[in-house]
Amino acid sequence: MNKTMLCIEILQLLSAKNIMNKNEIAEVLEINPRNVIEYIKTLQNCGYDIESVRGVYGGYHLNKDSLLPAVKLNQKEVDLLKSSVAFLERQADYLEYKEYLKTISKVLSTNMESFSTDIKIIDRYPLAMAKEELLKRYTAFTEAISARKKCEIEYLSSKNKESTHIIHPYQVFVFNGSWLVLAWNETVNEFGYFKLNRIQNLHILPIKFTILRTYQSSDYIDQYGMKQNGEYYDIKLELTDLYTVISERIYGKNQKITKIDEHRTILECSMQNKNIIQSFVLGFGSKAKVIEPEWLKIQIEQEAKRILGEENE
Repeated sequence: MNKTMLCIEILQLLSAKNIMNKNEIAEVLEINPRNVIEYIKTLQNCGYDIESVRGVYGGYHLNKDSLLPAVKLNQKEVDLLKSSVAFLERQADYLEYKEYLKTISKVLSTNMESFSTDIKIIDRYPLAMAKEELLKRYTAFTEAISARKKCEIEYLSSKNKESTHIIHPYQVFVFNGSWLVLAWNETVNEFGYFKLNRIQNLHILPIKFTILRTYQSSDYIDQYGMKQNGEYYDIKLELTDLYTVISERIYGKNQKITKIDEHRTILECSMQNKNIIQSFVLGFGSKAKVIEPEWLKIQIEQEAKRILGEENE
């Protein structure tokens, strides 16, 4: 058996055992104990974290959190990591940037690299709440989720009404640039979504809750957002001079984009929540024409009249 194979065998043995001394390793591999010392040094030089433990019951211990050795990054990989640092620094919805910075510094330090970068990221509509306050709420919820503790919150609805709820937090996530918590709401006996920035007061209670056996994260959150945030509706829009803009993003399920001519584009997809759909269409102004469904045409027309103050005329 060659040296490479013997080194791999030693890694496998140390991965299976907590500690093995050189004689135990030598006996299993049928080699000289002096060779074990040589092979261990080779593995350590390759980047494997193998510790020598002294004492009667000592030996060699492999840190199983770092089974793969540190590798030298190429310049493109280094540049990508630098870009990620610059990007995340400007993201209001990335609350653990400081911890990320500490982590990535360990990686880049092995390559003798710094964080200097000229990349500029502009957040067009930053959240009004300070990131530090948002981080406090995020941390509180992650702690409550880990300990399975109930929380009492005072919540401000979109209609500016404040109410108190006892909730069982299950998961925190980002949707459309906002942090939310998915939680079972004791007040109404059903799951709900709560924006962290709308929570006025938050108290972790000394009361534990039990995760529902029927709970599946996929029943409430998917790649398109919040699955329990209203019914899905099929929409069809004709958009003018927006083909490039529309092609850049996925707006809903089963999305289909058809270019009719140089100016006109048809967008078809399934979107959630009538109010969200209405806001989406109005955001394009006169460049959007509703083809289907009929209720959306009526809703857009009524909203336009309200905007112009013509609703009661």
